Amino acid sequence: MKLIFNAQIITMDGSNPRADSMVIDKQGIIKAIGNYTSLKDNFPSAKPLNFQSQTILPGFNDAHIHVWKIGHLRTTLLDLRGTTSIKEFQQKLKHFANTNKESLWILARGINEATLKEKRLPTKTDIDEVISDRPVWIIRTCAHIGIANSLALEQAQINAQTPIPFGGEIKKHPDGALNGIFTERAMGLITDHIPQPTKESYAKMVIEAQDYLISLGITSATDPAADATLLETYKDLDKHGLLKMRFNVFALRVPDGGDQILSLPELYQSKHLQITTVKFFADGGLSSTTAALNIPYKNMYDYKGVLRLSYDLFIKAASDAVSNGFRVATHAIGHEAIDLCVEVYQALSRINKQLTHRIEHLGFLEQKHIPTFQTLGISVAMQPIFLYELASNFKNTLPKQLLEEVYPVRSALDAGITLALSTDGPVVKEINPFWNIATAISRQSSTKDCLGPNQRISLEEALQAYTVGGAQMDHQENSKGSLSIGKVADFIVLDQNPYTSPDLKTIKVMETWIDGKQVF
Repeated sequence: MKLIFNAQIITMDGSNPRADSMVIDKQGIIKAIGNYTSLKDNFPSAKPLNFQSQTILPGFNDAHIHVWKIGHLRTTLLDLRGTTSIKEFQQKLKHFANTNKESLWILARGINEATLKEKRLPTKTDIDEVISDRPVWIIRTCAHIGIANSLALEQAQINAQTPIPFGGEIKKHPDGALNGIFTERAMGLITDHIPQPTKESYAKMVIEAQDYLISLGITSATDPAADATLLETYKDLDKHGLLKMRFNVFALRVPDGGDQILSLPELYQSKHLQITTVKFFADGGLSSTTAALNIPYKNMYDYKGVLRLSYDLFIKAASDAVSNGFRVATHAIGHEAIDLCVEVYQALSRINKQLTHRIEHLGFLEQKHIPTFQTLGISVAMQPIFLYELASNFKNTLPKQLLEEVYPVRSALDAGITLALSTDGPVVKEINPFWNIATAISRQSSTKDCLGPNQRISLEEALQAYTVGGAQMDHQENSKGSLSIGKVADFIVLDQNPYTSPDLKTIKVMETWIDGKQVF
């Protein structure tokens, strides 16, 4: 048993918001929290640990972050985030190909036309100029657009006459020739031909990402789209005691490239892993202009984005999942996607009122939907960090009125909707929770533009959404999220107190503890 004392403990527990000491038992559960004098008298055998007045917070819960993809970028995937021109893109691609001669496919992620000098995405011609001996697949930073070179198109047997899957696009030049760009579910036409990761490679990616997340003070994370192999990988890692963090992993229900409904996995719940939710994609990404809006994108005539699911397919696959005890999480950013999501969730509530569901991202919140959110207990995982990194995309493509209400964290909280903050990494490069929190408070981009100042929230609200809110969305608020008696001792030690820090983005995590044990 441990007695942590001489600390500035911010508990995120409204009934006991501050303390200087806490007692943790051998199972890693908080037995008592409060004043040092009373705790040392009541627990005389506990081993005292002096924290030298350092600040302690509950561990962060990133409620939507692609864990294995972060690990992929930190291991064998070319990271193109921050690239500033087509020429630089080509140089990085050529160098990567030359140093990975054994790779059958060259894979990369992170390109963003808003940061390129040319202000356009690369095409297959740009890729062919530097790599023509192997198929290449480039994923835009949002993961809703992909670019293939000519050899990739050839191996996938795609030409200008290839039928376009519902909920996707195959982009072409004005003369009808393919330019190599695919959006949304059409991406599956290429990705179905790329060798998929094995359990061994998935495991390396998850472990690499886990260590990095822990160093940032993230003790719980939701990996929001896993195929069958990745689900088995997580279970194997859990059974061998290799998961240090707590993971909520969503089983993918409908993959890209067709209308196939994947088999449901078994429900799984352990100390460090839960697989109790299935994932759907209702539309695309906002920065890629594929989110399904109810008004046209700026300077794009009548184009409103892409709705990826039909009601019939969505309700069929979701109803089956709910009937088997699974909750539903749906990527829905634009108005049309949220309309569809709400309609389906209303139908699901008639199957099982006890199972509540969630929406990932929620780019906009219309007044007409608020009563349904409240009645059905729909929760939301949102990403203010998008405003910091992707503001230039939004400003270029969103009508002015939408810029004032995009990612409406304030409106969600005011409506009493359960809100969790997250980053959707590696869609963004910066997954440090304090950068995300700072953006939720300021609504400022990297260039100091302010998007939707009326949607600002306070530091206290942001911390709540990153701790308690995440636990509520995991349906584990009784066991984690705050430093309270009976909950797990998952906490972080900081070099500054967030409430007195002059700049939240400068705060460093000095230690991370999970189950009462220091893991970083």
